[in-house]
Amino acid sequence: MTTISRSTLLIILSVSIPARITAQVFKEGQHALSFGYGAGTLIGALNATFDTYADLSTSTLGPLYGKYEYGITENIGLGVNFAYGTNQWSYRYSSVDAVGNPTTYTETTDRTHFSVLARINFHFGNEEKFDPYVGLGMGYRDATWSTNSQDPLGGSGVVFRGLVPLGLEMTIGARYFFSPNIGLYAEVGAAKSVVQGGLIVKF
Repeated sequence: MTTISRSTLLIILSVSIPARITAQVFKEGQHALSFGYGAGTLIGALNATFDTYADLSTSTLGPLYGKYEYGITENIGLGVNFAYGTNQWSYRYSSVDAVGNPTTYTETTDRTHFSVLARINFHFGNEEKFDPYVGLGMGYRDATWSTNSQDPLGGSGVVFRGLVPLGLEMTIGARYFFSPNIGLYAEVGAAKSVVQGGLIVKF
């Protein structure tokens, strides 16, 4: 190899290798906080169970997501995910009053669900602003159903809680940073919702 060729190779390596290392958006020792909202849940199937009632109205919150991640290597992050959501159904049904006369009562059914999961993310990108990853989570989940009825003979209070408190999730996602520390994230997969997205801050 000639002296000129050897010098050229050294120059290319000295420029390209540091640039590749510093360009990676996810780094060891990095902290990240994200806040998001989900779409694509089982709410449609749940709504169908109340279709036989009159004057049905529904409301939904979430799921809302809060996540924290710490980079233990340049490709692996460990953290915790929190998710929370509510559903409510208000409806009327026919019954009889205390003296046997036909009447209608209004009842409300509420569902509150949340999960707290430990999570590991595998980052496989090497770009300055774009950060793709695969995430796996496992931890605690809970879902509580309760009713509130105008019927004095009807049941009110907690009527059901989730039988298996184990929560699992597996998603693939990506982050895009439009500034050095602030960006957007999106994920799809098996979680509280099929799709989620929101804001992320790293420091």
